[in-house]
Amino acid sequence: MAKQIVLGGLAGAVIVFVVSAIFHMATGLGEAGIKTLPNEDAVLSMMRTSIPESGLYVFPAAEMNQKSAASQAAYLEKYKAGPTGILAYSTGGKDLAFGKLLVNQFLFSLVSGLLIAWVLAMTASATTYTTRVRIVLIAALFGGFVYILPYWNWYGFPAAYVAGELGTWAASWLIAGLAMAAIVKQKPVPA
Repeated sequence: MAKQIVLGGLAGAVIVFVVSAIFHMATGLGEAGIKTLPNEDAVLSMMRTSIPESGLYVFPAAEMNQKSAASQAAYLEKYKAGPTGILAYSTGGKDLAFGKLLVNQFLFSLVSGLLIAWVLAMTASATTYTTRVRIVLIAALFGGFVYILPYWNWYGFPAAYVAGELGTWAASWLIAGLAMAAIVKQKPVPA
């Protein structure tokens, strides 16, 4: 069964990596809901002088140590006035290592594929091929609902971006599930 887990996980990872790449590059789903900054040069110049270190920033920022009604009211007014957002910010100073990013993405898919192949192996004796495919799809949807939808809910990520990501996850893992369910299965009992 260990060989099936490894082969199933590897097959799933390769399929998800390739199908996701196709969805992102050929369909435009990778850019759904994403916009470029207007006046980018001016905004980036201001960011360089105003934000000295890399990090994850939220704005407006609540005063974490101020719990008074007045400070909460001031925060709510700032929030209402806008703008609001979240910024994953890097000060830069390094080349874009696209190859390394692709390797990392594949490794994320591989770990995910091995984990779901392990689940398929644990359930192989009690499931049909179709049920195993559904398990993979449900796991992908679970991940999407747990990790993607909160970004829309809490931080206002665009609905088009969220729908594109969920659709890509579901379709990629469904296709991977077709292969994984065929690989990770109950071994026939010798007669």
